[in-house]
Amino acid sequence: MTRIFLVAGESSGDLHGSNLVRAIYGLDSRAVCEGFGGTRMAEAGMVLHRDLAGRGIMGFTEVIRSLGYIRKVFREAVRRLEEEPPSCLVLIDYPGFNLRLAAKAKALGIPVVYYISPQVWAWKQGRVKTIRKVVDKMLVVLPFEERLYEEAGVPCAYVGHPLLDYLETVPLEGRFRDSLVIGLMPGSRAQEIQRHMPVMRAVAQGIQAVYPRARFVAPCVDAARERQVRKAAGALPIETVTGQTYELLDGARFCLVASGTATLETALFSVPMVVVYKISPLSYWIAKRLVRVDHIALANILAEERIVPEFVQHEATPQRVLEAALPLIGDTPARQRVLGAYKRLRARMGAAGASAKAARIVLEEAARSPHG
Repeated sequence: MTRIFLVAGESSGDLHGSNLVRAIYGLDSRAVCEGFGGTRMAEAGMVLHRDLAGRGIMGFTEVIRSLGYIRKVFREAVRRLEEEPPSCLVLIDYPGFNLRLAAKAKALGIPVVYYISPQVWAWKQGRVKTIRKVVDKMLVVLPFEERLYEEAGVPCAYVGHPLLDYLETVPLEGRFRDSLVIGLMPGSRAQEIQRHMPVMRAVAQGIQAVYPRARFVAPCVDAARERQVRKAAGALPIETVTGQTYELLDGARFCLVASGTATLETALFSVPMVVVYKISPLSYWIAKRLVRVDHIALANILAEERIVPEFVQHEATPQRVLEAALPLIGDTPARQRVLGAYKRLRARMGAAGASAKAARIVLEEAARSPHG
């Protein structure tokens, strides 16, 4: 029997992991998927041993504060691999945890497939050497990553971005298409909302002064985050919704977005945006010395140009963000430039099918496993 053990530690990894699980079952209905992830992976049919994605941890200082929990979960993962080795271990992003687990699996003779690469092109380039030692196959979702790994001697396949798969399956009712909707997307984690909502609230109030009929909507991952967003919004009239991010993007005129996968999702729905990103002062100080990229928004990174404005840390002031936002809401040349850039970005990303391609490779690796 083919047993696939998957590990995802963040909301986006849970989403992409769920589509991968469905694709694996579609190719081999007798396979068993289990592991650490989130509720989406469980809904897709994975046996969820621990909701690691629901406890998403970001930033250097936040990781340090959570070391006890992370170590406990890591020991549990290693124990499961030792007691009942799977046919294949599939690791989804989350490199701090997953690369250490890959080394343990490699020592146990378990094939390791890494789906969605760590951002080694942005920082910690030395991780490529570690990946070459502990990963049997890298499955990358950004076009330029394949050459990077091939040049480093890492077996690699470009499968395309799984967001394209997911977008094709999402039912849309159009509930936000009939009004001037402004999306506020501060992030899925509590600390992201805490840092981003004060700026987004102030910018939204500035937008409201120009567009009194604007409707502000914030998608949230669960009821707890909804309560946090509503509290942080203060007197700003805001709607919160759960599980309807794409419904919002389908009808939004403009969005304020925290950096991350959400910037690519927003671009794929052709919604102009301004990107805001704030982390703890210590995390920012460390990142400034380690990160080597020209852009932080995934949409800009993929486009290899600044197609949407970015405001990071001390630059993310309400006045500066508002000045960038207003021209993107009206019918302006600035808005048309962004929409044109989105079309070029979408063409560059190619066709859907990432999840199916990744599933085939995972099952091929599992078939060669001594633990099959």
